Amino acid sequence: MLPKTGRKLPLWTGVLGGREVYARTIAELLRKEHGDSRRAIKQLMRQTDASERTVKHWLSGQHGPDSVYFLRLVVSSPVIRAFVLGLIDGPAAIPLTGPVDRISLVRAREAYAAGEAAGGRSATGARKNVPERVPERDPINVPDRAELNERQHWFLDRVAAGRSDARDIVAMWAVSLKTARRDIAALKVAGLICYVGSRRKGRYRRSAK
Repeated sequence: MLPKTGRKLPLWTGVLGGREVYARTIAELLRKEHGDSRRAIKQLMRQTDASERTVKHWLSGQHGPDSVYFLRLVVSSPVIRAFVLGLIDGPAAIPLTGPVDRISLVRAREAYAAGEAAGGRSATGARKNVPERVPERDPINVPDRAELNERQHWFLDRVAAGRSDARDIVAMWAVSLKTARRDIAALKVAGLICYVGSRRKGRYRRSAK
């Protein structure tokens, strides 16, 4: 029941206290990750498919990303994803103290599988084909970890859609060319992609398995 002193529910505090605070928080996080240069605007436009004006509003804190744009940031931005996880584990989150009923659990699993499929990933763990190590003759080919990272999943989707190379990874993820080449080399060793054609005019393709 509502308290006798009033009919208002307790107000949210912090970043969830209102749209203005939310917008300022997202702006700070995006500037921390991308900066506020022209390049940052273009990168956020590519990540979210938002207009230049909308992205500028995000970076200036005029308003925060809503609905689909925010979900796209959750998928493409490690900083925004960490922010969401922080909210989930924060003191304002209601803990799951009781048992989860069977129907809710089934629906949750279906939603998870749909989300993985929408992101271009397999919900059944198709990462097992990625090797833990690659040949040591070339240090640039040594991957950081055994499983595919976000850049590699993104690059696989780009290769399936058309021509793409290491420079696209550099432009999209703001990493070094060495890191981009390492990501691609690990995909080649794993047998997920192959290079066909000449060195100058060839292209990467998804390997048929």
